[in-house]
Amino acid sequence: MDSFTESLMSSALSQKDVYPKAIASFLFREVIEDAHTKYNISQEDMKQMCKEAVNRAAMFLSIKDDPKLYKALAIHAINGIEWDDAEMTDEILEQLALLKELAE
Repeated sequence: MDSFTESLMSSALSQKDVYPKAIASFLFREVIEDAHTKYNISQEDMKQMCKEAVNRAAMFLSIKDDPKLYKALAIHAINGIEWDDAEMTDEILEQLALLKELAE
């Protein structure tokens, strides 16, 4: 890992709630950014939505190691019953490759 990447990783890891923020950014922020521009969502509304995403990610991380709570979380899948199944797209595979590289 080069010094620039090490510096970025160090900066990321120094944040409070780094993993809820990382999950919210990866799952929500990058997805909603196009809508932010296309539908003129205000910066204040974006900030509130991102905060809610971080809070939800923190809740998820707090229950992920409890099998009963993790199982109960499945109730939220009802909202997505007609959604497409997950796919390992080229973009997702690239993200995974980057994470593997950073993990070395």
